[in-house]
Amino acid sequence: MSPFVNFPKANLLGFAFIVLCFIACESQDAPSGSEIKKSDSQETQLPEKLDSAIIPEREFPMLDNANIERVLTEYLKENPERKVRVVTRLGTLKVELFDDTPLHTANFLMMTKRDYFTGTEFIRVVPNFVVQGGNNDSEVEELKRLLIGSFTLPPEFRENRIHRSGALSMARSYTGNPNKRSSPYNFFFVHGQTFNEPQLLSIERDEEMVIPEWKREIYRTTGGAPHLDNQHTVFGRIYEGMDVLDKMAQVETDKSNWPKVPLIMEVDVIDE
Repeated sequence: MSPFVNFPKANLLGFAFIVLCFIACESQDAPSGSEIKKSDSQETQLPEKLDSAIIPEREFPMLDNANIERVLTEYLKENPERKVRVVTRLGTLKVELFDDTPLHTANFLMMTKRDYFTGTEFIRVVPNFVVQGGNNDSEVEELKRLLIGSFTLPPEFRENRIHRSGALSMARSYTGNPNKRSSPYNFFFVHGQTFNEPQLLSIERDEEMVIPEWKREIYRTTGGAPHLDNQHTVFGRIYEGMDVLDKMAQVETDKSNWPKVPLIMEVDVIDE
């Protein structure tokens, strides 16, 4: 089972007159996020007056796969924070970002500081598996992505960073993505479940993977989603608010696992 989402179109703030000028976002397989496809010759034309709250800072360069590693490496040096707060109607999650996944950590900090995540929803909730969000296909998010750029992140798999319950990981496309590059916009928290030994052996067989004993102990006791290891980059963990994640995982959803009552987030940096 892999995190999956399809994004319906939304008409939140009436930016149709802008979006008609641009190529629409691509819905990706899961875990995935929408990405802008923009031709090299296409230039971004913006109205002189738009609500600054929905426009990322203009001093940022347009990001693409050619410059993203350099930009994020420099960004991390200039932004030392490693903790963020995710506020929902059900409570607050406090999250630590890891130093040994520098590109994913820098990307999440950058998106947070540019107010990309705030106002988006958790759009896929699967109890005992994942709570996924950070990317909606409304015209507001389309405009933000257009201004930020079209890119993906190279994987940063670390042996000690696994999909245990409470882990923060990045979504990615499973189609046309042999290098397992991450979406920059769509993330998920692992809610997870515990596994017994026959279940772990079955995962090893089906996924053609080896789960060492120290990981087995975690998945037997703490729980998680072991089949996602080395498929998605884990770059953070919840250090406060696991009870809130439990509440989020139990919300009523529709057939596509989208919460029936919007689970909107506000994300900001904790400066500690």
